[in-house]
Amino acid sequence: MKRGFTLMELLIVLAIMGVMMGLVGFSILGGGGNELGAAQRQLLGMVQKARTQAALSGLETRLLINSDTDNQDRYHRYVEIVYRDENESESWVVAGEGKFLTDRIYFVPASDDSSSQPDGWRSDAYSIWSNKESEPFELDAAFKGKRKEGGSESFNYVEFDSAGNLVCQEDSSGILLPPKLVLAVGEPNPGTDDSLIRFNDPSAIAGILMRQFGGFAVLDVNDFELP
Repeated sequence: MKRGFTLMELLIVLAIMGVMMGLVGFSILGGGGNELGAAQRQLLGMVQKARTQAALSGLETRLLINSDTDNQDRYHRYVEIVYRDENESESWVVAGEGKFLTDRIYFVPASDDSSSQPDGWRSDAYSIWSNKESEPFELDAAFKGKRKEGGSESFNYVEFDSAGNLVCQEDSSGILLPPKLVLAVGEPNPGTDDSLIRFNDPSAIAGILMRQFGGFAVLDVNDFELP
């Protein structure tokens, strides 16, 4: 007896196709093999995993990016996926182990004040999250695979709704701003209260621009606007 594909099978195939398309893009752009390209591929896999988790579970899912200024080892380098707990309000289930970006690679903050950039930095080389950077998502430390809201750890995030679609913040005109995850080679910037990261090379930038209803664009330095 013939049968069609199940929804889960189709979603898994689409996720694999998305990752493969991304890897082709990296090859064309010459990003493979170096630290920045490796981090970009790693991040793409996490994005696809979060979207698939949301679509398969039917639960709100977030890709968390650590923004805790008290933890410089994790600040803008640590990534984790959580999804809403069906049985407990204000609780989130951790989906697998979190990941650190490749050594020396950081997410570029949305705010210019949060990092130090060199002359010639691309004018739009900054991240856009589902949340406003001034309104971070605060959680407790993970305990038995769950995190409670209202804790001391701060995160920015990319959110997928129960259908696997992106949740986008709006600008002052009400225009949706799809999340854009920008990566760059950097280093800790000790001795400052706000600019915890220092970026030294204006050409060492890459990223992923996501689309609300699926797909993404792989970005290299030439996709960002000159100052």
